[in-house]
Amino acid sequence: MADDKLRQELFYMVKLANKYDFSDMDVVEGILRLENERKILTSVFGVRFKTRIFDIAAGIGNDDKCVICGNVAENKVICKHCMDSVLDSEYAKNKIKNEQNTEKKLFSIPFHFDVKGIKNLKINWKRTGQYFIIFCLTMILLVQATLLYMWVSLPTYNSKQKAIVSEYQEEPVSDQNQAYEKLLMDFPEELGYSVTYIRQDKEFVGRFLLDVGACCEETEEKLTDEERYDYFFQEDVYVFYITNISDYSAMLGIAEVNKSGAVLLTGSFNDGRKTDLWYKIR
Repeated sequence: MADDKLRQELFYMVKLANKYDFSDMDVVEGILRLENERKILTSVFGVRFKTRIFDIAAGIGNDDKCVICGNVAENKVICKHCMDSVLDSEYAKNKIKNEQNTEKKLFSIPFHFDVKGIKNLKINWKRTGQYFIIFCLTMILLVQATLLYMWVSLPTYNSKQKAIVSEYQEEPVSDQNQAYEKLLMDFPEELGYSVTYIRQDKEFVGRFLLDVGACCEETEEKLTDEERYDYFFQEDVYVFYITNISDYSAMLGIAEVNKSGAVLLTGSFNDGRKTDLWYKIR
């Protein structure tokens, strides 16, 4: 049973890698939203896959190793050898064959005509035309009603988020657990947030010295050469995923916490400005 689940995951990962552009954040958010509902990718390879595609879409990380075998992957996710191996497996061939057979059944329409019956068939064209006009008018009304409902509901589905500024003071953290507890203060589970530790990494010291709510990239464009020298030193940080997924929306992002307890955020939960840039909130 476990082997079947792993084969299913690997085949699913290869299909996604063949079909989608993971540099598009909308694509990745859709995959992660579906994953949150169906819990398809639960193996160590599935977790690596989810982490990698999010990193690519968010523009972070330089890892180009295959999430399955560890060799270099041209698409930065799964190498060609692993793609070919999965697709050449009996499991994949059977899945593809079954999918093709299903498509054929859906689109194959049997045509059987009774010539004698057709000759004796009398059609009331006037009444048929009236029914057709009524059907078309009904469909137009349904489309208009649907468009009106979407227009009215759009602010609810795509509401603009205000910038999140922490009400808590900065306090030093000594490990990932303390950093995790610090983030939960601003993103509590009871409000639907899910905070997941990813890894320890490096980040520029100057980004944590900005004013609260300031955007790193906007500030960096205005630095002098002397200011850049001190700004771009690096320090250790703890990196986390933060998600908040409901029936009608999905907020996803990344948070970095340095040893002094300052936090950098990027992602759709951050605020209503550019969601692909870093902002300081504490």
